[in-house]
Amino acid sequence: MALKSAAILISILLGVFSSRTASAQSIRVAIPGISGTLLPLYVGQEKRLFKKHGLDSELIMVRSGSVAVQSLLAGEIQYAASGTSSGIEAKLAGADMISITDYMNTLPYTLVTSDRIKSANQLKGKRFAVSRLGAISDIALRLALKNLGVDPAKDAVILGIGDAAARFAALKVGSVDGTVISPPDTLTARKLGFNLLTSFQDAGIKFAYGSIFITSDYGRKNRTSVLNFLRGFSEAIAFLRKNKEETLSVLSKWTRNSDRESLEDTYDFFLRLYPAKPFSDDEAVRAVIEVLGEKNTAVKKFKPADFYDMQYLREIDQSGFIDKLYR
Repeated sequence: MALKSAAILISILLGVFSSRTASAQSIRVAIPGISGTLLPLYVGQEKRLFKKHGLDSELIMVRSGSVAVQSLLAGEIQYAASGTSSGIEAKLAGADMISITDYMNTLPYTLVTSDRIKSANQLKGKRFAVSRLGAISDIALRLALKNLGVDPAKDAVILGIGDAAARFAALKVGSVDGTVISPPDTLTARKLGFNLLTSFQDAGIKFAYGSIFITSDYGRKNRTSVLNFLRGFSEAIAFLRKNKEETLSVLSKWTRNSDRESLEDTYDFFLRLYPAKPFSDDEAVRAVIEVLGEKNTAVKKFKPADFYDMQYLREIDQSGFIDKLYR
């Protein structure tokens, strides 16, 4: 009896030891602030989907996409969520890094105008506000105007005003005629009586906006980690597409926003932007290259495929993993 008890005890201890040795791999993921664009990461973290696939993940808040990239290159984190343009610029500067998923291939902005402007043919000669010249909101505005037949260099005055609140104030008093914003500011714009003229998705404008980066060296040495990260990330996208209420709860927690209407507006807007299979889109990356090429001609010698490596995502897709998430 004593021998049997001892055997059971040893079996239990071996099981504990085995579970510890097979414990999840720790990873750190840098995120640049709080935004609806990062919702798959919030969901993956809160719903323990990275954990499900063998990763003990931690989301690390940093000030910007460029800081996320710097932290990645310094080895402080293993994955960097960043604007695609930040990663491309780092690659141009010699950084050994690649995108493993470009999960947002349009700009998450809407062109908003004062109530005096009802259509695109009224935009020429008008004044527009962005956060600052050269910022992504400035790039977005210029692309939107070009798409609507307005030359931003000749037919528009673009001013660096500040955050959305400052731009709304300028719109309200009439010192500017339009701006670009993202949810939940779109809800505020509607309540203030402004016109939501067009969104980038509605206009069919492609632009690689959101990516996850790793270093090439990390990918070579930690292939299983990268595959598991993408499994968790892909499952998070599937989860948020199928579970609105739980996703709203996650979004509320991370944005510290309890306003139901605002949360729904943000969820509904971004839901349309996440592809079930978040592969890179060459047309979307080429759009980034063209914009960056206006200031740095060196980027024009590169192809879109020079900035991403979809082998990991392709492997899990070809295994049928992503398709099963939607059955």
